[in-house]
Amino acid sequence: QHITSAKKIAMKGRAWTTSVCSVSFILRSARPVPAQGPTGKDTPQVVLSALSSTRPFNSSPTPKTSRGNTMSGADGIPEYPTTSDDYVPRYFGPTEEEMTDEQRSIRDAIVASRPRTGLSGPFGPWLASPDIARPSQELGRACRYGTSLSMKESELVILLTGARHRSHAEFDIHQGEALRSGLTMEVISAIPRDDDYSCAGVKAQVIPKLKDKRLEAIALFTSELLETCTVSDETYATAKEALGGEDSVLVEITAIVGYYTYCAYTLNVFNIPSKPPAQK
Repeated sequence: QHITSAKKIAMKGRAWTTSVCSVSFILRSARPVPAQGPTGKDTPQVVLSALSSTRPFNSSPTPKTSRGNTMSGADGIPEYPTTSDDYVPRYFGPTEEEMTDEQRSIRDAIVASRPRTGLSGPFGPWLASPDIARPSQELGRACRYGTSLSMKESELVILLTGARHRSHAEFDIHQGEALRSGLTMEVISAIPRDDDYSCAGVKAQVIPKLKDKRLEAIALFTSELLETCTVSDETYATAKEALGGEDSVLVEITAIVGYYTYCAYTLNVFNIPSKPPAQK
């Protein structure tokens, strides 16, 4: 009996030591991040990654857009909900002091081609590897501005892609762009996200609100591609017919889905918020 009691005490002691070590590790991991004080100026705030109620890392995304912050409307667009503003980035890319001349040149080209959004999104991490950043920037420009799709059609594809891949930053960034292009908040809010995402959900909730044959065909093609990694013969034929009988348009949609999937993965892995720190 004495031996059994001694074992129990030893086990409790080890459990207590483990708990203390865990808390000590969490406290050592605490790091200051900028936060908006009551005067609007940046004030230091300590975020405990393992204890913060604001979920600093993107391991279990917020499933509904009703949670989070609200982005003020600009250019005549309405306000819209955001859920990635408070993400604490794992890596934002090289700092100004760390950049080589080649990286600065690529950075300047990115900013020049994106006057409204600047270096937000995945471009910061990509700059760590110039041979990846340069062609990524060029492919992005082609997918964004070099296709036959209207901006409204492109933004619908991008939002569906962000929703499918649980990329709240991608969705937040492109909500404003989608509203500027003419998509309504009714359509954007109807897009199923995270665990709720499915091709069936897009058919039931989004397509009836589009009231445009091209947009409907694009939404069906995109949602099916995102869910199954391909499309059926029927979906391909329907989309091709609705989009003027041109296979090249389907190439463009597939390219946009692929590129923004790449963007979504980058944003998710490095936990990038919708706005870089200078813009918060």
